Amino acid sequence: MLPDDVMRYVARKFDAAERDAAAAILCAATIEDGSAASSRLVRCAAVASGGSLARLRAETDRLKVDWRDVVVAGEYDPIDGELSRVRDLNDPITDEA
Repeated sequence: MLPDDVMRYVARKFDAAERDAAAAILCAATIEDGSAASSRLVRCAAVASGGSLARLRAETDRLKVDWRDVVVAGEYDPIDGELSRVRDLNDPITDEA
């Protein structure tokens, strides 16, 4: 079961024909030891995907290798040539995201 904020994000960012697939990919997300991805990691993968199903698959695949890369992709943006944390996805995704 996905957190409500993630479901709202999927509904906003993914085409209607891809929403069920996106939700299924996020529900099945695991990390390198095979355990389920935390809510934070699911949020990071969703945000990092930018609404692209292909990118969502890539991000959830990356969770299985090194989840920290997905955190960087979801929570950080390059600002003035350096990565800066711009969101904390321990918290729910805002409706503005």
